[in-house]
Amino acid sequence: MDRLVNKAIEKSQSRRVAKLQIKSAWSPDIVISRDPGSGGHIIAKKLAKKLNWQLFDKSLMKKLSEELGIPEQGVIDVDEHSRSWVSDFVHSIINPDYVSDVRYITQLKKLLSHAAKKSDLVILGHGANYILPPDKCLRIRVTAPFATRVDNTYKYEKFKSRLEAFQWVEKVEKQYNLFIRQYFGKNPHNPWDYDLVISTKDFTLDQSVDLIIQAFKIKFPKFLK
Repeated sequence: MDRLVNKAIEKSQSRRVAKLQIKSAWSPDIVISRDPGSGGHIIAKKLAKKLNWQLFDKSLMKKLSEELGIPEQGVIDVDEHSRSWVSDFVHSIINPDYVSDVRYITQLKKLLSHAAKKSDLVILGHGANYILPPDKCLRIRVTAPFATRVDNTYKYEKFKSRLEAFQWVEKVEKQYNLFIRQYFGKNPHNPWDYDLVISTKDFTLDQSVDLIIQAFKIKFPKFLK
């Protein structure tokens, strides 16, 4: 009997070690949360290119959805937009393929975890800093004063007027904030949820990329040389 018990204990311990080995093989990723017009999207693309990492975008979401057997269109359609509970309820009755709040978050977690374990990633948005463990990612917030973000949007997004740029930034910022509050119950402006907050009013996009890489080396010195 004692021999059987010992074997069971050894088997259980070996399973725990295997799990730890799998987890330790998961190299850290970089997660970027951004305010619209701050240049966060461009920074993410530049960062992925400089590190030769994958950018977690819609094409990658589609590929991973196919691998995991998840209806990718539902996940992409929700992409960083909030919905009212009334809309959620009505659509779930009308459309059997509709992705509810709970289903969306479950699927998004599967996609992010699967992607993070497969390769080195730069993840933009999706509330990933609330999904991935803090010890498995560098959490970055890219921001700038509202007026600076409106100027950037007007200059680079080719809006017809500064007023249109102002309205777009205001609208998208509201969507982002509602998305984070609805799906994660968090305030996206809370600095405690990030390892580094960068203002692109004071730093160029290339300088921001260098700052992020330096921060990654400090937090995870064994993973990036």
